[in-house]
Order: sequence, then C-alpha cells, then structure tokens
Amino acid sequence: MDSIVLGDSREADSYPKEPFHLTVTSPPYFVGKNYEADYSYEEYIELLKDVFTNVVNNTVEGGKIAINIADIAAFSKVSGEIEEGIEVSRILADHMKEQDCRLMSRIIWHKDDPWQNSQHVGYHDGIPATYVRVLPNWEYIWVYYKGKNPKRPDLPVINVGSGDSERVFSVTDSISKEDWKKWVSAVWYMRSVSSNRDHSAKFPEEFARRLILLYSIEGDIVFDPFLGSGTTAVAAHNVGRKFAGIERDPTYHELAKTNINQAVNANTIEQSYVPPQRYKQNKVF
Repeated sequence: MDSIVLGDSREADSYPKEPFHLTVTSPPYFVGKNYEADYSYEEYIELLKDVFTNVVNNTVEGGKIAINIADIAAFSKVSGEIEEGIEVSRILADHMKEQDCRLMSRIIWHKDDPWQNSQHVGYHDGIPATYVRVLPNWEYIWVYYKGKNPKRPDLPVINVGSGDSERVFSVTDSISKEDWKKWVSAVWYMRSVSSNRDHSAKFPEEFARRLILLYSIEGDIVFDPFLGSGTTAVAAHNVGRKFAGIERDPTYHELAKTNINQAVNANTIEQSYVPPQRYKQNKVF
C-alpha cells in the first residue's frame, strides 16, 4: 500500500481498507494559520476527537500513534476570548484513553526557531513586568499504543526452547547504539524547517524518520491523517516502509504527490478521492 487520499480524515470512508501499524502526524495547532481561522476552539477539539477515533479504529493491535501537538496559549490572537492556557495534549490524552489507547512515551521537541508559531509573543515598549508571557520554544510528541500490550501480535515469533518467545526482526529493523542513545532521550534538539513557502506548518523529515524507525519495522504501513506536503510519507518511503495519508486541501494534496513522487522517482502512487459529506467546504485543514 502506497496511497494518498484527497478527502476528510474525519470521515471513516476516507481511510484505507488495510489497517496501519504506525501513525505519525502533526495536527493543526490552532495558532492562527490561515487554514484555521474559520474554526472555533470547540470545533477544533471535535476535529481532533473525530480524526483520532478513526485513526485508532484503523490501527492494528499494539500499533503506535505518534502525535506532535501544541497547547493553546492564553490570549493568543486566534483565541483572544480564552483567558487561560489550555493543555490540548491532555484533552487529547483523555480521549485516546477512552479509545483503548495507552500512553507509551512523551518526547519534547526543542525548537531552534520557535518564533514561527508564536504570534502571541512579541515585544513592545512598556510591557508591564506582571504581564509577560514566555515563548513556547518546544512542542510535544505523545506516543500511544492501541490495546493492552505494546507488543504487536502480528509480528513473527520464534520459540527459543525455554518456553519463551522472541520477536524476529531483520537487520534493517535494528537501531544503532549511537542513534539509540540520542533518541531515547526525552528531549530532541532539532532544527525547524527553514522555509515554509509551500506549506505553512511543515515539520522536519528527520522528526518523522526517527519516530518511524523507533516504532515500526520494514514493510509496515505508516499513516498520516493530516498529510500536508507529504513529509511523513516521504520519510516512510526512505526507510523502507509503506505509506498512506489523507489530505483535505487539493493544493496540498497535489504538493504531497509531487514530493512523494520525487522521493520514489516514479509516478506510481495510488490516488483516490473521497468527498467530505458532513463538513463545511470552506474550512480546510
């Protein structure tokens, strides 16, 4: 399966028929990007819940769901009526628990250029000392697993003679000691994407690559319900995984096709279209 869908990830019919093993995604942050402006806070939370209910339903038992999420700052431009910061990650964590998912890991991405998504923080003369908001120069990655056991039952097993079992992995599924030492640290120091001319909220390909190598094996299906410019799919292809994704914006869908086709050096990506049924057409995530 290598498939990208022009559709709405809130709609169950937009999802591939074959279940996936890992989701790596970065939902809209509700920080004032042009594609977020038409949404209220309540609609934004419902969007997240609808999408991740579908994601869980289409994930194999023991499969992982890695979500790069940002909280909402108090008095931000897009949410001026909100008088306190809101931990979106916690709200989503409660929802994931309701969907029979358990938190496995929490990672902090320490950003080198945090100003891009920090419209609520700026200096002007006369800022009172009692009204200073700090710059959120980090983002969260919350990693969940589906079900009661993080070990996937679909992986091949070999008996070792003592009644115990070992999971079998190929050489390409192993992680070097050097990478392991860097990646198991809970804080990842990683450069932001230097230019977002084609998409206003890209995340680094290295960010997706690490998560894919940590939480999947060769041949697994890696999914992104907010495909954007296709970063997750490109990273998945480059490390020997299959990919699937959904993007609602036709412009970004075309951009993702271009980026992925450049990565695979062939114009062979499966394409399909599932029109949104219940949601406003002028609200594009």
